[in-house]
Amino acid sequence: MDILEKIQPIFRDVFDDETIVVHEGTKAADIQDWDSFAQIQIVTGIEALFHIKFSTDEVTGFENVGNVVDAIKRHIG
Repeated sequence: MDILEKIQPIFRDVFDDETIVVHEGTKAADIQDWDSFAQIQIVTGIEALFHIKFSTDEVTGFENVGNVVDAIKRHIG
């Protein structure tokens, strides 16, 4: 299972929408309820799933889901 498949349920849970499908190009503007609170929930869920901790600089640099996937890859090697 690739990283996108693993994080997909987090987005569906945060936005309470089983139809959401994120891609590497998906950005906050693409999902209506993606605000700062949702961002925190997404980041926290991903950190728990992969047992990693993003830095503040990493999180503020996330422009799209692809950036998140790349950061996960850096953390898990």
